[in-house]
Amino acid sequence: MTTHEQETFAQTYDWAGSWQELPWAHDEPTLFLAEICTKRAPGTALDIGCGSGTDSVYLAQQGWDVTSLDFVPKALEFVEERARNCGVSVTPVEADITTWEPPRRYDLVLDHGLLHNMDPVRHPAYRERVMSAIADEGEFVLLHWHPLFPGQQNGQVGPRRVDRAVLKDFFAPELQERFFAAEEFEDLPEVVGRGMRQAYYWFRRNQADLHPAELVAQIEATLTKHGVDFAGMIDGLGDASSDSGVDDELLAIISGPGRLGLSHVVPPAAGVGTALARFAQAAGRDAGYFEKLVRVFASETLGNICTSTARCAECDVRFCKRLRYR
Repeated sequence: MTTHEQETFAQTYDWAGSWQELPWAHDEPTLFLAEICTKRAPGTALDIGCGSGTDSVYLAQQGWDVTSLDFVPKALEFVEERARNCGVSVTPVEADITTWEPPRRYDLVLDHGLLHNMDPVRHPAYRERVMSAIADEGEFVLLHWHPLFPGQQNGQVGPRRVDRAVLKDFFAPELQERFFAAEEFEDLPEVVGRGMRQAYYWFRRNQADLHPAELVAQIEATLTKHGVDFAGMIDGLGDASSDSGVDDELLAIISGPGRLGLSHVVPPAAGVGTALARFAQAAGRDAGYFEKLVRVFASETLGNICTSTARCAECDVRFCKRLRYR
């Protein structure tokens, strides 16, 4: 944060007589946290810009080892006091996330409204630190303001509004959106820009991006399991598109975030070859081989696995979103 931002937040905390008086105070834990706590055992959590401490204390009560980070000392005082009153403890860290070096990687990282209050010049540093903090199987929960309507301007003060596509681009390709939700607020003070959509994101590590060579191996292993001579089929494919019966539109869908996650958006059909080549390079494989492998995998007459009506019960590609989130 800039010195100006630090001063602004410090003044707000000095003004507030209690955590309930903070403009960003909330009584309930941030959306998705409760579900995460039911789906996985407690682990390590990092609450970035912990603010009033609601989420830090909630996670500690669920058994998580919580690190509460904020650059305002008064915020950490609020968090520690609330934790003591609830019979739990957190690890307070006074630091700016854009310059802080995470000492470990966390199973859960949370940002309840820090990014949208940050000077955009600091966004690259924020992104770098967040990515270094999230474990390979980690979760990332983000609250961010969106425009209430297209073209809405930001207020004189307060959070900056961006839309969903911008945020997904910002965190791609490392993170993959799992869930998204939003609620609308139509009557806010003029100084913060009147209405907004308050959006909640639950991201996870994109395993295809993290382990590209392993994803290729999972495709090959699935075909081998079903007795498919994919190597011979690839050698026999001339025009891969016509010979396999898989058009570029289906190939683009398979490459997108809803399936293999080779791209964080479904690429245009005309550009799917480029997306596949880029992924093949990351995996250390030949681009032509990999494209033909995916076409065999998707062809109803060849591999007959990831077809237009995907046969997920027959597939062992664990990184595919259709399997990973079931």
